[in-house]
Amino acid sequence: MPETGVPDSEKGVVWTEDAQALLKKVPFFIRKNVEKEAEEYARQNSSGKVDAGVIARIKSLKTDRSEDPGVPEESSQTESAPASASVPSSSATGYKTASSPAETPGEEPHPTSRTASAKVGEGDSPGSSFSLSRDFSSFSLFRLDPAWRKLHPTEIGHGKREFHEVVKSYSNQIAVYSYCLVGLHGSGDLLLWRTGTSLEVLQEMTGKMLSTFFGRYLLTEKNYMGYLTQQNSRSLFTPSKSRFIHVKPVVMTREWHQLAPFIREVIEQEARDIAPRYPGVRLTTMASYGLDESDYVMVLESDSPELLVQFNDAFQGAQIYRYIDDSQRGITAISRSMSDILDLLGG
Repeated sequence: MPETGVPDSEKGVVWTEDAQALLKKVPFFIRKNVEKEAEEYARQNSSGKVDAGVIARIKSLKTDRSEDPGVPEESSQTESAPASASVPSSSATGYKTASSPAETPGEEPHPTSRTASAKVGEGDSPGSSFSLSRDFSSFSLFRLDPAWRKLHPTEIGHGKREFHEVVKSYSNQIAVYSYCLVGLHGSGDLLLWRTGTSLEVLQEMTGKMLSTFFGRYLLTEKNYMGYLTQQNSRSLFTPSKSRFIHVKPVVMTREWHQLAPFIREVIEQEARDIAPRYPGVRLTTMASYGLDESDYVMVLESDSPELLVQFNDAFQGAQIYRYIDDSQRGITAISRSMSDILDLLGG
C-alpha cells in the first residue's frame, strides 16, 4: 500500500478507511510487515479486502497458536528451552512464550545435573503426572563484608561449613546454583540462582542462610524474582551446564504497554529471531510482573563470554529495545561450586 494510504491495485487487495486509519497508527519501522501480513491474510481468505476485522482475526489466530500446545514454535536456543524461554506469557508485558518443553519435541527440557551446582530434588514419583507446574526463581546477589577476612581462621572455617550445610539442607525442596563475581562485578561477590515451587520455602531458606555466622557478613545487594509456567513437567527447571551467566531485569516503558497487541507481536517476533543466530547461548526469560519491580528477568547462559556480549549487542539493536528502560543493568558471573566460592571469598 503506498504511503498515501491508497492500496496497491496490482495486488488486488482493497483497504477500508478504518483499516487505513489503524495502519497509520502502527510505528513506521514495522508498518510494512503489518501491511504485508494483512494483505496476505485477505488473499488467502478470498475476501480481497482489508478492514479492521482482518487485523482482529490475525490477532486471534496468533493467540490461538500460542495457546495450542500442538503447534510448535521456533525454539530460542539449541539446548532445551524452558517455558517462557524467549518472552514471558504475561498480560502485563504483552509478551508471549517462544518455546516450552511441550513445544519442542525431541529435546530434553530438564537437565538433571550441572557442574558446580547442587542436584535437583525429585518432588514427584514416576507414576505421577500433571499438566501444569510453576517454578519460582530467585536471583540473590550478595556482597561480603570485608571484616569477614579479618576473623580468626577457626571462625571462618566454622562459618563456611555452617552456611554450606544450610544450603545443602534444602536440596530436596529447592534447586540451588551458585556463581562467583569476585573480580568481575563491584557490587557483589556471590550470586545464588534458586528455583522452587514455593515462595514460602525460598523465604525460609534465605532467613536461615542469613542467620548463620557467615550470613551475618553478607549484604543483599540485589534480588530478582521470576517464574516459569511449564507444561507436562515432573521436575524443576534447571540451568544448563554453561560456565557463564548473565542476568538482567527488564522493565518495559509506558509506551510499550500503550501499543496495540498485534504491533507488540511484530516487534516481539523480531526479538525472538535473535536467539537462533547464537546457538551457543541459552536464553531463558521469566515473567516477574507482580512479583518484582521488573516485567521479566532475562537470563543468558554460555561457555563463551564473547557470545554473551554479541547477543546483548544484537538485542540492543532490536526495535524492542526502544521500549526497555535502559537504567536496569545486568550482572555477569562464573559458575562454581559453593565450596570453591567460599574459598575464593577469602579467609
